Amino acid sequence: MCVNCLSNAEAAGVAAIAATYFLKPPIHRMLAKVDLAPDPDPVAHDVRTVAFLAALDLDPVEALGSDAVAAAAAWTPDTTWVPFRDRMRRSAPMRPAFG
Repeated sequence: MCVNCLSNAEAAGVAAIAATYFLKPPIHRMLAKVDLAPDPDPVAHDVRTVAFLAALDLDPVEALGSDAVAAAAAWTPDTTWVPFRDRMRRSAPMRPAFG
């Protein structure tokens, strides 16, 4: 499909999708540096891909390789990072209830 055949709404949608695809990794790394997001985990992507390929009854070893599949099988999520909103709740003083 050529660009002249796209409507303005379709072109805006494609531009938004492309911007999200290219801007999400650097923005996520920036937020992780200021501790507003967890550090990016490269194995988490492989875990989702292995689960997706297994759901389609395909062999993930052929697509990703045995090392990536073994790392995905041994992966556990990082539970040390606490979301910013939960840190704010913990540090906020308790307000007395007037009633």
